[in-house]
Amino acid sequence: MQKSYANGVKNKGSILKNILNKNFIVSAIVPVVIFYVFDKFEMTLSGIIFSGLWSIGVVIVNFIRTRELNALAAIAAAFSGIGLVGSVISKNAAFYFVSPLVGNALVSLIFFLSLLSRKSLIEVIVDQSYLKNAPEKIKNDKDHKFVWRFLSAIWGFGNLGQAILGAVLLKVVSMSLYYAVINIYGNILTILLLAFSITFPKIYFKKKRQKI
Repeated sequence: MQKSYANGVKNKGSILKNILNKNFIVSAIVPVVIFYVFDKFEMTLSGIIFSGLWSIGVVIVNFIRTRELNALAAIAAAFSGIGLVGSVISKNAAFYFVSPLVGNALVSLIFFLSLLSRKSLIEVIVDQSYLKNAPEKIKNDKDHKFVWRFLSAIWGFGNLGQAILGAVLLKVVSMSLYYAVINIYGNILTILLLAFSITFPKIYFKKKRQKI
């Protein structure tokens, strides 16, 4: 079972390369450029609207193309939409900039709360994908549970750290710099967390097999 998991992980590695090449530019760089251009012409609210619509559009287009909804991307898009609507109604850019931080804090809370339940969030995701048809003995294996709980904690701390960093940046730097840093950092963090989530179980289970 661990071998089949590793094979599935290997296939995911090639997908990760595509994320770095194409999706990163589309989802991280383009909205920053859009906002920066409008902000330079003192059209901050317009920059927020168009960059926000772009970010939401990316999630929708990816869903239409793949018929798969990335949970984290969907949450980010939802909060982006809330911030966008709030900014347009109030004509205050703060709504749009604060909403992603709330989203990160909420995602972090979900990951941490899942550690208190019988199954952590990562374990639920893995059970529904890689280990969908696996025997209960495998699913309840203490090594598997340790890995999934550890990764859930890592994702929780990662999102919490992003929320804290964003809150600090929002206070000390300009809006355009904040938006650029937090958007690019957020996408890089997600890629790193995905990469770690892929490689750590593979290395952990390999070492376990070597000890047997």
